[in-house]
Amino acid sequence: MRGVVILAALVALAVTVGTALDAGWGEDTRRSDEAADGSAPPWMRRGQVVEARQAAYRERLQRAYEALRARVEQAAPHVLPTLASASPKPVRLGYQILPRLVADAPPVVGRAAVQPRSYSWPWTEQMIERDTKKLEQLETELDRPPVPSASEQKAACEKLVADYKKLAEGARNIDAHIQYNRLWQRAIANDRPSYDRQTVLEHAAVERAAIRDALASADAAAFRKAVARVARIDSSRARDQLERELRDREAAITREVQDETTQVTPRGLMHVDHPRDHLWILHVSFYTDIEDRPFVHAFKHAVEDVWRLRAGGDTFRVRLSIACLPPARLYGDRPVPHVGDQIDLGAHAALFPQGGAVLTTGANTTHFTAARCIALGPHDLAPHVLAHEFGHVLGFKDVYFRGYRDLGEDGYEVTEVVADPEDLMGDPGAGPVLRRHFEELIGSGIPAGSGP
Repeated sequence: MRGVVILAALVALAVTVGTALDAGWGEDTRRSDEAADGSAPPWMRRGQVVEARQAAYRERLQRAYEALRARVEQAAPHVLPTLASASPKPVRLGYQILPRLVADAPPVVGRAAVQPRSYSWPWTEQMIERDTKKLEQLETELDRPPVPSASEQKAACEKLVADYKKLAEGARNIDAHIQYNRLWQRAIANDRPSYDRQTVLEHAAVERAAIRDALASADAAAFRKAVARVARIDSSRARDQLERELRDREAAITREVQDETTQVTPRGLMHVDHPRDHLWILHVSFYTDIEDRPFVHAFKHAVEDVWRLRAGGDTFRVRLSIACLPPARLYGDRPVPHVGDQIDLGAHAALFPQGGAVLTTGANTTHFTAARCIALGPHDLAPHVLAHEFGHVLGFKDVYFRGYRDLGEDGYEVTEVVADPEDLMGDPGAGPVLRRHFEELIGSGIPAGSGP
């Protein structure tokens, strides 16, 4: 996956996870007590240190914003709207907080590399340190007396605003990394055996990529270089012998990866229509308590647009039917959460009627949970990322692996590798919907509808 896509989608790369993962970081009294007496696990203690540094950095960023705004008001008021759009407000979390829907990143030309990407508290802290140095440079510029020329003051303000906007975008990116680490470091700590298995599969996917590079090498030097990246192989042998072993190993890894990723488990939330030759329509029912109707419409359009395929003269489509339930109706006699409240996602999702998927809010990071629920976090989302999460509603598993490395007092390094970038369930940022997705659903016992 590409860097720009990862920044937009890293908080949304999830399969079914426990609702406990979305508990607030600072609201849990027990965690606060653990932090005070030092009994909290390393990944939590390290995260608290990094979050404190980010909070201090944001305060400093706010002071720079106020100083810059005062100068811009005097010398270059025409760039005030640009500066205002970069206001360093922290990302708001909680119920009915919606993400901003953004466009998909442009596709990458050429074959995507299969290589792990890693996230950790130390790396997030390095990002804060890097941007702090950039902020120091901006503060130095702000401390200098304005130049006498009005035109030069205007040009200087335009540059300062552009530089500040980059810092504000960086702060949002750091916030996304923090939320990502919150989610997955806790998940790993709670289920080490599962993530041990994911780590093995991640290493296997990387090895398979090296094998494929070797087998595709045109000259001997490139072949030997690629073979050197493959573990447990005697590279001194003749090329034909090595190629036989590499093909056997590549086939074995592919079987292992497919066994892990290709099973589809329809969830009883859909039916298929076949209104005419060469056309299949997959109908999926949703419930939502999101009161922003334009957002719900945009979600529906994004999913239906990505899950549309013409292949070999056949057409496959998805149509969503979304019923909106006002929160007061959903909760009945129970207290209705206020905007921004932290909620128990599992209990919240259970309030929706059966027989349909759920689209709701209240997550710190967007993910699929509770066997039928897309829980939205506040960070920007692109159509392909929403379509990827919808793939979990249909019953598909992720076609990437999330492993880890234990860093001791620094918590965990969370690692990800895409097993198949040419699959939406492998690359949430730009992977395509495939014919096999529809064929696996249509042939899996989903009840047929009576017409379009």
